[in-house]
Amino acid sequence: MKLKLLAEAAADYYDVPLEKLKGKCRKAIYTKPRHICQWAAIQAGYKKSIVARFWDLNHASIIYGCKMVNNNIETDQYYKKEIHAFLAHLRKYVKENE
Repeated sequence: MKLKLLAEAAADYYDVPLEKLKGKCRKAIYTKPRHICQWAAIQAGYKKSIVARFWDLNHASIIYGCKMVNNNIETDQYYKKEIHAFLAHLRKYVKENE
């Protein structure tokens, strides 16, 4: 899976423009899917430095985003279900667009 395809799938799933998702805006509607993308990339085996370069961030920001996602998965059942739904969407999106 390519990082660009992951970002496109998130933009599609969360209905946000890809440019805003990859941008620097700190609004929750953009940071939540951005952090989920970063987490998914790390789960898929990408190195933090590669993910950081794609998102134009430093690796500490990637660590923070992954930490936020992991904490939310552990404490919020709704968030966990949302992650599972997004991952299902991602698998479907990748099959259709690779």
